[in-house]
Amino acid sequence: MVEVDGRPARSADNREQPFVTIAAMPFDDDPDDERPRPDRLLPPDDRLWRHPSELGPRSLPPAPEPGGRGPALTALAGACLVGAVVAVGAMWWARPTRVVEKQEQPVAVRTTLANQVASFTANTVPTERLAAQLAPSVAVLRVERAGAWTVATAVWIDRHGTLAASAASVAGATSLLVQGTDGVSRAVRVAGTDPATGVAALVADRTVGEPVSVAGRSTRSGEAVAVVGARSSDHGAGAERATVAGVIVRSARERATVGDLVLHDAIQLDRAVPFDALGGGLVDADGSLLGLVVGNAAETGLGAATPAEALVEVATDLRDHGVVRRAWLGVRAVDLDPAAATVLAVAGGARITRVSPDSPAADAGLEVDDVVVAVGDLEVDDASDLVVALRAHEPGDQVSVQYRRGATSASCTAVLAG
Repeated sequence: MVEVDGRPARSADNREQPFVTIAAMPFDDDPDDERPRPDRLLPPDDRLWRHPSELGPRSLPPAPEPGGRGPALTALAGACLVGAVVAVGAMWWARPTRVVEKQEQPVAVRTTLANQVASFTANTVPTERLAAQLAPSVAVLRVERAGAWTVATAVWIDRHGTLAASAASVAGATSLLVQGTDGVSRAVRVAGTDPATGVAALVADRTVGEPVSVAGRSTRSGEAVAVVGARSSDHGAGAERATVAGVIVRSARERATVGDLVLHDAIQLDRAVPFDALGGGLVDADGSLLGLVVGNAAETGLGAATPAEALVEVATDLRDHGVVRRAWLGVRAVDLDPAAATVLAVAGGARITRVSPDSPAADAGLEVDDVVVAVGDLEVDDASDLVVALRAHEPGDQVSVQYRRGATSASCTAVLAG
């Protein structure tokens, strides 16, 4: 290395190198140089360098004295090394880290109920047995709209050619065909639809299959059930097996909006259903009907089914009368606001917004802003509960209605009309 301006130069790896001193010599042709010429050498003691012949015996440089700069430099170098290691470690620890979010696995789009059989993970219901057991109870429903045909499902209700289907599946249809176990396509007519349950009643010339068996109980949240749909046959013979998909009941007795219909007592499934599952039966592990799949709820996008308790009665009324005859109180109501419920010290209720003149409610003395909290033995927490409670009665029944009028609790007896 070369000493430049008294500062040690550094190598490529930035380490100091031992000093080598080089005398600055004047050019030989410098006319102003007043120093002696090389042929007139200065005395040895006055020169920067001497010829080896002028030097005495060579000796080693003296060893550093104890406590001198040698140990100090060694300690300084060690401290620098430790500091570098610490600095590098700190930089590594504080380095920016790339965070990669866990990506959900893509879910394949499924357009038919048959495609969903393999994808559903609920294996707690015997799908293979149900597929064979319930095949005679479901029928393929072909729906024509503006020259285009779609496929849905219908369920045989009785031996008089009556089927129950989803009102959404037949809305706007110009032609309907049903295919039973014999594989023959028959024309059917819509006897009526029920806006309270989302059920449509269809009538064929005869029943081609076995009427479904209705369960004598309600479904429960978290219960493993199955959706059973008809398997289309294009070979002139009836399907020997139905299409079955295992599902879980997410909730029961929920309000749901399906198309233009409002269901006050819907069963909500844990996934959406395709169009060809509409009208399919919701069954338990024994194959008993728990409900009828009527569509996907607008609030959640999940499948919704109407309970089977009154399904046969609804379908029969629609077949015979075109409408469902239900008990009528003669009020309109909305859910009680939670803040108002707190003020009234009640869990909930149905606040009356209109009382029809000359109705059972008017005759019983009910007024606008009264809050109904019970009908008979059934508690009413919202407007849907009021609707469901009235369905449990027949026209002509006398029912006790408990309500709150301001801070006062009261009750009355109403004779329900038809």
